[in-house]
Amino acid sequence: MRLLVTGGCGFIFSHFIRHILQKYPDYKIINLDKLTYCGNIESTKDFRNNRNYKFIKGDICDKKLVERTVKEVDVIINGAAETHVDRSIIDAGTFVRTDVFGTYVLLEAARKNDVEKYIQISCYDEQTRAVTRDGFKYYWELRDGDKVFSINPQTGFIEEKEIEKVIVQNYEGDMIHFKSSTVDLKVTPNHRVLYRRRLGDTSKIRIAEAKDIATRCPVLLPKGQWGGIKCNGSIFVDNVGEVSSEDLFYLAGIFIGDGFVAPQVKQQESKTGLSHEEFVRTARDENGRFISVGKIGDRDSIKIHSWRIFFDIPENDKARDRVESVLTNLNIKYSMHKGKAGEHIYFSSREWTDFFVQFGRGAKNKNIPEWMLQYDKKYLRALFDGLIDSDGYCKKHSDKHTCIQYTTVSQKLTKDLCELGFKLGYYPTFRQNYRTSVLEGRTISGKASYIYFPHEGRDVGKSNAKSEFYRGRIWCVKVRDNKNLLVERNGKLAFCGNTDEVYGSIEKESFRESSPLNPNSPYSASKAGADLLVGAYRRTYGIPTIITRSSNNYGPYQFPEKLIPLFITNLLRGKKVPLYGDGSNVRDWLFVTDNCAAVDTVLHKGKIGETYNIASSDERTNLEMTKMLLKLLGKPESMIQHVQDRKGHDFRYSMDCSKMRAIGWKPRLKLEDGLEMTIEWYENNEWWWRPLVKKLGN
Repeated sequence: MRLLVTGGCGFIFSHFIRHILQKYPDYKIINLDKLTYCGNIESTKDFRNNRNYKFIKGDICDKKLVERTVKEVDVIINGAAETHVDRSIIDAGTFVRTDVFGTYVLLEAARKNDVEKYIQISCYDEQTRAVTRDGFKYYWELRDGDKVFSINPQTGFIEEKEIEKVIVQNYEGDMIHFKSSTVDLKVTPNHRVLYRRRLGDTSKIRIAEAKDIATRCPVLLPKGQWGGIKCNGSIFVDNVGEVSSEDLFYLAGIFIGDGFVAPQVKQQESKTGLSHEEFVRTARDENGRFISVGKIGDRDSIKIHSWRIFFDIPENDKARDRVESVLTNLNIKYSMHKGKAGEHIYFSSREWTDFFVQFGRGAKNKNIPEWMLQYDKKYLRALFDGLIDSDGYCKKHSDKHTCIQYTTVSQKLTKDLCELGFKLGYYPTFRQNYRTSVLEGRTISGKASYIYFPHEGRDVGKSNAKSEFYRGRIWCVKVRDNKNLLVERNGKLAFCGNTDEVYGSIEKESFRESSPLNPNSPYSASKAGADLLVGAYRRTYGIPTIITRSSNNYGPYQFPEKLIPLFITNLLRGKKVPLYGDGSNVRDWLFVTDNCAAVDTVLHKGKIGETYNIASSDERTNLEMTKMLLKLLGKPESMIQHVQDRKGHDFRYSMDCSKMRAIGWKPRLKLEDGLEMTIEWYENNEWWWRPLVKKLGN
């Protein structure tokens, strides 16, 4: 598809071009922009060299230029407009010329050239796997309903969430690759990255796009916290009873590394001719004591069951004393054996055999049962200690660095240990290679995992980021509530994640697309006029048009005279923020990339001749919005400076966007998260906005 996007150096449509180039790498885009006060060529810096992108500096009121350009495209998306209400009050003529006459020029060009459609206006690579309850899974193995590990951005705690949808698509373009000895994360430039500013930072987890993280000083990937099931110090084991939780978890860790069950069934001559049950019932005196009865039955042999559990722990092993103490605490009578097969601690118990079989038989099948990983850190620590005391390695190299490692040939246990590591506050990583070893006469071969458990944080930023061209499949999943999941790539793991002013003012309810236009400012009147002209061209000439009307957009690259960027840049410079009147005017706020996704949906699914409202349905008074910004930036409310209300100031904008939802769109980002991302962008991109602020004389 070939698109003409007008106003593509402005706030919204520079984002839209970026969105389309990333999502549809075979689409071609021409950006026609006059570069007026709010058009900034620097907003296109990251995609200006894309082979499918072309920039033309020009005016949509230039008939010859527009007609020549329209011949090269299939679809026109008109985003060129004068958009500031205060400016429209001072100079209404400019708004009428661009918004109305410019629209007329575009419609005429579309009519003459049979344009197909006229619209008035986050992901991983194939090598990345999701960490699920059932193990590591590539995108083609994932299913709706699979449980993944996720961080609650509000609390910082690790949670399990179901996948609601798996999204896979072809992609050709740049990806951001964060890579170091502890990090391997390859994502699309617009991918949401979770981070904290520094080690020990317990504030709310922050979110930024990968392309922004790649330009800043290092930040830390979060590891999350774990709550888990608390108990009173004991736990019930079937057919055994209540036992010490810590002792049980430690012994489980030892068994996974050094233990095995060896149940046996063998035939043995029967001296009484009775089965075991018959003998117990028959061969007793009146006091219940066993007596000799001779051969009174007709059985020649009987089956003898043996339920033995072994721990391969030499006498001088670091775990020997604690294991013996734990067995004693659990009232388990054990024996010790030393022979050709090595040194063992063993005991016989059908009840304990039934308990230990859940950890897997054979080295390749060892695992940590799901129920055990749900417990509190106190008990998970005992489990971890048992694992490291068995097949692990722990050595302190300095006061700040301790090397902890575990080795296993079980792929399921590899995943379980990574989960356990995160829940205990580590940043686990692993590497794999194929190995064969012989242990006490037993040959163990397969892909061995070497899992490491560092405490040190993992940095991402400009020091370990680079842009790489990629052609292939990309994928992401929709995760209930938290919008992030734990992923793995090459053994490295990380939690990562995926204007309505033409109507006028409304006191209650929300405007529908069919609501009458009743604009209160020259800006909104010019936009309304343009929309009416589009409708007239559709009915008169059959031009295939669609109109979208969005609520107040905000986000990165917004010209610093609008409320949110003006207030942010003022506060960053220690200046007060000018709030109109008492701040009671109500607005619906929509993050700019959500609007881009909506226009994308209309482009591909919208019905010719329709009008679509695009809104977040998250309404706030201007005073509420101001207080939110002050809080996020750590500023007092004394920074508010109330100023005289402007003329024709609509009290409330609100739109019903049920038609958009019906064709598959809904806003993705919550207002609080969007504001944090916006503030972060302005904090880290002063090079972009300071020259503009200086030009405005603020």
